[in-house]
Amino acid sequence: MIYSAYLELSGKIKNLFVESTTAGSPGPGSEEEISKKKKSKKASERAIDPNTPMLPQAKVRDYEAHVFVCKGGDCKKRGSKETRKALKEELRERKMNRDVRVDSVDCLGLCKHGPNVVVYPPGSWYLGLEPEDVPEVVEQHLEGGEPVGHLAAELRPRRDKRRK
Repeated sequence: MIYSAYLELSGKIKNLFVESTTAGSPGPGSEEEISKKKKSKKASERAIDPNTPMLPQAKVRDYEAHVFVCKGGDCKKRGSKETRKALKEELRERKMNRDVRVDSVDCLGLCKHGPNVVVYPPGSWYLGLEPEDVPEVVEQHLEGGEPVGHLAAELRPRRDKRRK
């Protein structure tokens, strides 16, 4: 009962909004008008069935690995752009570019050790990764599943947040 009243009210509000925004809007068939109609249609389709879960409209690709390359100021000065380029080229050569996602991030911290790269899974950090080290990381870690021991940073244990 309450939900049906909500749907009716939201439909009236949507109609008022559409009427107020279409006054003075571009003519039918324009990109802006088509986009508004698509958004309105999607919104009304979602509001029809209250039992339908609200799911994101975009589909996310499933990758075998995800690599984050720092592009912060210090890492950039130390060659992170070249490291990322070498990584992308190596993945393309091995036809792995559809299996491994490579993203640049603003700062991973540990700036004085850059360029820094983190590979998931399992969350291995490579500090000061140079372009000439990339083929070994791709072969052993991204293809073989084992972090490169002499290049991967040693993880320190977490501190207990609860102080006694």
